[in-house]
Amino acid sequence: MDGKLDIKDFKIVAIIFTLFSLVAVGFVINSKIQESVMDEVELYRKAIKLENKKDMYDYTVETEQGNFITTTDIKSVENVKFPEMDKDIASSIISIERKEFKETYDMKTRTVTYTDSKGKTHSKTETYWEWVWHLVDTNVLGSTEIEIHGNKYKTSDFAFWYQELDASKMISQANRSEYYTGPHHKFRYAAIIGGKFTIFAKATGGTIKPVNGYKIEVSEQNYKEVIKGIEESPKIKSIFFVIGWTIVTLLLMRLEYVYLYDRYI
Repeated sequence: MDGKLDIKDFKIVAIIFTLFSLVAVGFVINSKIQESVMDEVELYRKAIKLENKKDMYDYTVETEQGNFITTTDIKSVENVKFPEMDKDIASSIISIERKEFKETYDMKTRTVTYTDSKGKTHSKTETYWEWVWHLVDTNVLGSTEIEIHGNKYKTSDFAFWYQELDASKMISQANRSEYYTGPHHKFRYAAIIGGKFTIFAKATGGTIKPVNGYKIEVSEQNYKEVIKGIEESPKIKSIFFVIGWTIVTLLLMRLEYVYLYDRYI
């Protein structure tokens, strides 16, 4: 030994340096993620927790108390339904999407490969027929406003979502999840259904507005469950990040090992 690192020692040092660098970068990124998540946690912790009472809700909004979270009943202002919908569930629909499908007998082609008597491989195109459902139309009906404790708000201001509906629960003539009007014609439904939801909003300007983003957050969980989930999110996100970053680190270390060792040693 002459006191100098040979090329092999240098490459080992380089790999170790890369490992520690990636760990350090991962630590910094994870810290930033935790800071961002904790900011969200604090918003929920400091928000006013409202019971489902009209007087408490109205007071909070009228006096512009700021961020609040409550589990409350949300109703459609308008009666939203298609003509075929004759069951009670129709009265609780805020918005509904109806997709129309028609089934046709279509000719299709496929490529098949075969081997001849001399062992040579050939390809040819075959035609065949198949029943296929096609989306031919989509219609959406919706109430432009929803109601919370007698107060009306624009439906578009809330982060609602559509869920698939069982047609037999809305239509007397339907006996399955999709409504068949004939052997080759059917309707499929998805809707925003009114009911009890948790909203996280800001009481300001005599109305309610989103705390973050462009829409007021909505959840099917009660507000205690929502807050619990938010408080647990830093740990969950940290675990997912650590797992993901560990995989990235191992892949990069493997690539560096292959490049330095398999190529030059």
